[in-house]
Amino acid sequence: MSTTRSSAGERGAARLLVTLLALLLTEASFSVPRRVAATGALPGGTVAVAIGVQQSPGGTEAALPPSLSGPEAVRPFPTASLVKLFLAEGVLHRARVGLEAVGERDRDRLRAMVRSSDDDAASAVWVRFGGPGLVTDVAARYGLSGTAPPAVPGQWGRTTTTARDVAVFLSRLPVLAHPDDAAALLGWMAEVTPVAADGYDQRFGLLALPGTVAAKQGWMCCVAGMRHLHSAGVRDGRVVVLLSEVPAAIPEADARARLDTAAAALPEAALLRC
Repeated sequence: MSTTRSSAGERGAARLLVTLLALLLTEASFSVPRRVAATGALPGGTVAVAIGVQQSPGGTEAALPPSLSGPEAVRPFPTASLVKLFLAEGVLHRARVGLEAVGERDRDRLRAMVRSSDDDAASAVWVRFGGPGLVTDVAARYGLSGTAPPAVPGQWGRTTTTARDVAVFLSRLPVLAHPDDAAALLGWMAEVTPVAADGYDQRFGLLALPGTVAAKQGWMCCVAGMRHLHSAGVRDGRVVVLLSEVPAAIPEADARARLDTAAAALPEAALLRC
């Protein structure tokens, strides 16, 4: 959905902010995700960060204790295009258990809406498979307590979620989805295109960093006078989610630069950067 780099001062402020947020609370007995962190404010807005570790198939499923979530990690945000991850998994699951007949054209739409964030494909999937029900089903199966369909059924970008929920979803995906379905969804994320189907440059947030990340981006303006930019991804089993919100009066380029700065300020261990 529609909408570069910051000054040294902004970078320093963001690094301090992430240092403060990165009380990366750790409990070895909980593996999904092991670590969750949340920030408060970016200059003029808010960014929430969640960091986790993907579970391995056959691993022990564990609930994420509320103590591992900061206030921003559980704050609801409009998903923008991140909802396409939930839609894709929901359709693949229904096909897997025999509830839906999913053809090649359907799979092409799933791939397009994930890798190139194709809104027309997402709208077609939303209508054909019942988007609100898909969101509700995924939230129930993955334990996403902060995720809900939009108040107006057709406005799929206004589905709500939290940084924690997106991190939990990506962390649990290899365990709760069929291996072939998890591989398909993560493969589509790994194929993320530099430019989206609508011409929007997807190289922000995690995709502005060096290296390769299987990512899904989201962008939307404006909901209640706010601009939203989100970036969620997986690299070498690590999950990183950034959800951001700034007033619509802040130029889009500035909003992108601030999210880039927040991503660059993440601890090295979070992204396994070389």
